[in-house]
Amino acid sequence: MKHTDKQKKNSRKYALLAASAVLPLIPVISGAEEMIAEEKQKGAAASTVLDEVVVRGEAVNTNLQSTSATILDNEEITNRVYITPLDMVEQTSGVSIVQYKQGGTAANFIMRGFSGNSHGPNTAIYVDGILLNEGDGYADTNTINPEEVERAELIKGPASALYGNYASAGTLSYYTKKRVDNQRVKLHYGAHNTYETNYVGGFSTDETDYVFSLQNYHTDGYQDNSDWDKLNGATRISHRLTDALRARISLRAFNSDWDAPGYLTQEKFDADPTQAVSEVNGGSKDRLEGRLDFDYTLNNTSKALFYLWNSDQNFKRWYANDPEGLDADTVVGNLRDFDRAVYGLGGSYNFIGDVFDRELRLTAGADYMVEDDTRKRWRLLAGTGREKGEQFWNYTIDMQSLGVFSEGSIQITPFLRLFLGARFDYFNGDLADYLDEGKEFSMDTQTIFSPKAGGVLNLLDDHLELFANYSEGFALMPGFSEMAAFKQENWDPQKRKQIEAGTRIRPNDWIMAELIAYQLKTSEDFIETVAGSGEFDNVGKTTRNGVELGLDLYGFDYGYLHADYSYIDAEFDEYQIDGLSYSGNTLTRVPAHIVNLELGYKPSEGLGGRLRYHWEDGYYIDNQNEHESEDWGRLDAQVSYLFETERTYRLSLDIINLLDDKYADYTSATSYSPALPLSVYLTMTLEF
Repeated sequence: MKHTDKQKKNSRKYALLAASAVLPLIPVISGAEEMIAEEKQKGAAASTVLDEVVVRGEAVNTNLQSTSATILDNEEITNRVYITPLDMVEQTSGVSIVQYKQGGTAANFIMRGFSGNSHGPNTAIYVDGILLNEGDGYADTNTINPEEVERAELIKGPASALYGNYASAGTLSYYTKKRVDNQRVKLHYGAHNTYETNYVGGFSTDETDYVFSLQNYHTDGYQDNSDWDKLNGATRISHRLTDALRARISLRAFNSDWDAPGYLTQEKFDADPTQAVSEVNGGSKDRLEGRLDFDYTLNNTSKALFYLWNSDQNFKRWYANDPEGLDADTVVGNLRDFDRAVYGLGGSYNFIGDVFDRELRLTAGADYMVEDDTRKRWRLLAGTGREKGEQFWNYTIDMQSLGVFSEGSIQITPFLRLFLGARFDYFNGDLADYLDEGKEFSMDTQTIFSPKAGGVLNLLDDHLELFANYSEGFALMPGFSEMAAFKQENWDPQKRKQIEAGTRIRPNDWIMAELIAYQLKTSEDFIETVAGSGEFDNVGKTTRNGVELGLDLYGFDYGYLHADYSYIDAEFDEYQIDGLSYSGNTLTRVPAHIVNLELGYKPSEGLGGRLRYHWEDGYYIDNQNEHESEDWGRLDAQVSYLFETERTYRLSLDIINLLDDKYADYTSATSYSPALPLSVYLTMTLEF
């Protein structure tokens, strides 16, 4: 009970601290704004743009102009077949998706030379402002229904001041629909007995918008022991209380149950990629979350946002290696049983208007979050199935974090816009280890300041755009070493610094090209100097240099061609483990070359389709750079027919891996995850 009382005391303390950081911003800045209003009357255009400001103080994406951020809208996201919802960001250059094919286990992706971006602490992932990342960085995008996503934003590197923890390699934010003008029904069936029913719809009155979504999904899977069922449901109700005040409540629920094949050895992969190594593997997940937002329009150019949110989930996973030929008491895996409750609140002030005849866009605010995370693990023994063996984890983490941020841009001249931002992050927490008689450990308080700056220069009547930015970020202790963050003294967050520059060229309406170069340097990386010791030093240094190119061509009214290429050189600068130096070697699991090509035809009615090709070369799977995975490429195709009466119908035939190439989606020194062979899916959507 002592631990619980301490948590409540800390929660009250830091909640007051967060409120004191946010609330004074409103009257102070609002008062300043009244003075500015006397100088110049605000136009209706600013009010219209301001109305689009949504969660986390996002000011209609304009502060992303000096970065390589990609924004995918609903049209680009829907009408595609995804193995998991994370696949949608593969439309971005320099991104490689890692499908582990372990049922409801989260997929992973590689970006900016970091290989653990949803299985590690390197990329922050949000849905409508609610953080998906768990304490070790794990983020499960299976909780997302792609049909309800209005847009997805992928920011590369720590470029945005709105995001702190987990955001050093980038931030992925999904925004779902706040209003719908029609009803959309999707029916989907295809390979491996995969079927899905999906509904996104709602209605609006003069004062209230209602949005509902429901997804029911099942697949038998390509491999044995791969059944997976998931159910996604969401409701969002927005109500205008007064002309200035709008309230919004969002509720989401998710359930997932699956069996998993486990990871094959290369020998088993070569012999029969459809087999499972053990019928023990599988898991389940239940998640509930809710969010309450208040948007208050101060005047035509200023808006204040306040929000409260909560998520509660349970995750179980049985994971076992191949028990073949092992004694009955041999440890082959483990059961993970994680309970997690998170509470968050925050607010921001948002301004879009003119100050001294210069357009200024400003966001300032704070976020506060309390995490209560209970983690239990038991060993699994050969021959015992899913029966629990010895328990080797049983601990609870109570952690508080506070972030204060400000980000803005000003139009210096008609051609030049400058961006400036910064954030301050604070972390503190306690761990109670119930396998050590409930002994408590307290994390060293961590405080981090992260500056950001950038600029955009528009030339030749906006046909040529040059941009550059500098940003700093950080990462706390990663992965299953998180216990060391509480039990080990004298450690500092890992430091990340990115320099990025690029150009966008739009010579006419039917062509756009982009070239980006970046360098992302890390220092004070955690190294477990003696493997298995649980002791870490902040002594690692790495450098990631990269180039990304993109080209879009539009023609014949509805035709388009997209091509992108990325090159990444990721190296250890200073790295030594167990007395072995890896300095100068290439980082593991990072492909140096990635290519995307897509040719499509999207008429407003009638026959359409596309061909999409993705290729990436092999990567090193060991620090010594002695072993490398195979390069692979996949060609996908779609043929669709769209016709309209009083309703809009679309029939689509999708073929994944058209050439039926055999390759592994994921490769390590001992594990292979087979990619899908040629797989055909039929989808019908109806809008009315």
